[in-house]
Amino acid sequence: MKNKFLKGFVASLALAVSGIANAGIIYNIENGNLLSANGIELNGLEYNVFFGHSCSSMYEGCDESLFTFNSQNEATAALDALFAQVLVDNVVLDSIEYDFLSKPIDIFSCNWGEGGSVNRNFCELWVPYEVNGQSVTSAWYSHQDGVRVSTYPSWTGALDYGDNRDYMAFTRWEVAQEVPEPSTVAIFALGLIGLASRKFKKQS
Repeated sequence: MKNKFLKGFVASLALAVSGIANAGIIYNIENGNLLSANGIELNGLEYNVFFGHSCSSMYEGCDESLFTFNSQNEATAALDALFAQVLVDNVVLDSIEYDFLSKPIDIFSCNWGEGGSVNRNFCELWVPYEVNGQSVTSAWYSHQDGVRVSTYPSWTGALDYGDNRDYMAFTRWEVAQEVPEPSTVAIFALGLIGLASRKFKKQS
């Protein structure tokens, strides 16, 4: 009986560890628009990302001290992670399928498409990383009909660039937590199993 209980405990722990190591993206969708996403993994950290109109609207007047990334390389790496993990097709949520790559009009602030000024599925995604006076420098990628069509690691514009434009979205990033290394999770799991085994041996 005790052995069965121990085996069940180990199996449950293995499932829990698997869930930690393979945690998926959590999408926040309202009225058919992707407002934010949680659980993006980048360089050993987990991030949450939010979509909005401009650096000014997303960072309290484009306050550089609020930027998560402060270099061109960091900003482009964030965009790579965004496209690899979040902006993908065939995402099913509550029985509804979303194609964020081939249909970017489902991304908040990227509603240039059906009913927009030009009937095409096109969007620009921006990550700001430096402010100089009244200008902000950002990395940005654009994608259309499921294909990334342009990559600009450095572009400088006004702090409110993006307001009143329906084909681009600035992103705000926040660190959520450190991503556990697989080896760290395994060691933690083995430790718990060892403690449980020792307890049962003492009781027998």
